[in-house]
Amino acid sequence: MRPLPQITITYEDLAILLPLVRQAMATGRYDAASRLAAELHRAHVIEARQAPQDCLFLHVPGQYLEERSGAVREVTLVPGRGSAAVGLVSVLSPVGTALLGLSEGQRTGWLSPRGEPRMLRLLRVTRRHRATKPSNDAKARS
Repeated sequence: MRPLPQITITYEDLAILLPLVRQAMATGRYDAASRLAAELHRAHVIEARQAPQDCLFLHVPGQYLEERSGAVREVTLVPGRGSAAVGLVSVLSPVGTALLGLSEGQRTGWLSPRGEPRMLRLLRVTRRHRATKPSNDAKARS
């Protein structure tokens, strides 16, 4: 198997995801919890203000290619329950865990519940920029 790609997460996401791992363990979702815990352990953790624009974090929309089927999907990673109908993918799902922290162009793989190898490539990240208040200088010039 090829080496795992470098992944990046924010401290803010880590603060959400660590309790999620504990909750998943407490409710018997051992595979999901251990998969996510392993990703968090190997992740490069940064402040949100340093977050690369091409990296997939919680609540950031992105597009990936499932290489075996050729399907391209628009998704947003969420810490709770996913909903495929509206493109929400739980970070506890195998696909969600695989996507967490990837940068555009990176590939990663995992085994399906049936033991079949799966591979995906993150194609695009759509960053949402927060609206900023105009500075006092900008207001004075108007």
